Amino acid sequence: MRRLLSLASIAATLAACSSKKETPPDPPKPPPPAQPLRDAVGDSDLRALIYDWLSVQACERITNHFSGIKDRNRKDVINGQMWLRKCKITNDGKELTADVEGSGWQWQHKVEKKGGATFEVNQYVKFDVTAKLHGTADLAYSRKDHVASVWFTPTAKAEVNFKPIGDIEVNRDDTWSSIVGGAASLIGESPENKAEQTASKKGKDAIEEQAERGFEVAVDLCSNTTRMALMRLPKGQMPKPTVGETHKVQIEVQSYGVIMYGPYIQPEGLTLDVDVTGGAVKVNLACAKDAEETALNFLSDKPNTAKPLAAELVTGHAKLKLPHERCPVVLVIRSVQPQPVMLSFVRPKREAMRAAGGPLAACTSTADVVSDQMRAEEHKERAAAAAATPSEGSASPKK
Repeated sequence: MRRLLSLASIAATLAACSSKKETPPDPPKPPPPAQPLRDAVGDSDLRALIYDWLSVQACERITNHFSGIKDRNRKDVINGQMWLRKCKITNDGKELTADVEGSGWQWQHKVEKKGGATFEVNQYVKFDVTAKLHGTADLAYSRKDHVASVWFTPTAKAEVNFKPIGDIEVNRDDTWSSIVGGAASLIGESPENKAEQTASKKGKDAIEEQAERGFEVAVDLCSNTTRMALMRLPKGQMPKPTVGETHKVQIEVQSYGVIMYGPYIQPEGLTLDVDVTGGAVKVNLACAKDAEETALNFLSDKPNTAKPLAAELVTGHAKLKLPHERCPVVLVIRSVQPQPVMLSFVRPKREAMRAAGGPLAACTSTADVVSDQMRAEEHKERAAAAAATPSEGSASPKK
């Protein structure tokens, strides 16, 4: 009897166990993640990413942008204008090709003696220029300085076409001209034609020479500041501050000429601290479309009919303020006298940083130091400018 009960108990236990669900097996372990590309293939993909980004962003940033041309003999003086009007960048993943078109002008003072005569040019030489650049781009980033650099290295000679606009007037020695009967009898062609040929060659050579050296665009991620250098700087080094950032770089406006800068992003308005020496200039703030009309009129020797948003005749120091405008705003500097006038302007760094969208990296450890440096630099420049500018009632600066 006991044997039968034992068998029944075993049977009941087996039946109870068989009614329960079987425990599922452990899931298989996931495979280890694939290692990121840190070889030539990865470098190639990163380069292709840079090229695709540059192909779109670079042209958007420079098209219809007004910038200055430096005097070759005075590195901290701007005496010319560059207006980039068209831009197209293509790439095949290995090389960039940039096609750009623009117009501009630069003050030329040239004296040449030939055949006993003196030929002199004193005017803005206006020009159209097209250029095709071929090269590679490399990216570098300094974590310590939070500076990203894109280096452009040419792979072929730039294809440049430089053509002067309008006539280049040549002042001859009147006495010599009346005796000899004109310069053409000695040099075989008119000095005006010779001047145009010289301007074309020198303009073409200057652009080709610069393109051969390459250039760099660097971004300080802490302040969202972008600068360009016509050379390749070490990793982490920002190019020097330029027009609009420091009073050390000045703009020279000659004989009723025009120089423009911008357009500026101004979601909260635009503030410019302006210093003028050597006379007076008319400082206008205009919508980009009106600034472009001003440039076209100047290139064509036509009267300017564009209307600015704000205008002020400045002698000495002035602070210009403009509330937020729906249009991109360009600074238009117009000379009102035959003598050269020097001008510099600075936009507050904090305003410029906010307008650009704020910092691109978290630089909390250095933010206070950077702000202190900005304030110290602005204070020094303001003190230097005040010392160089005569006070009211004093004699005007020597011309």
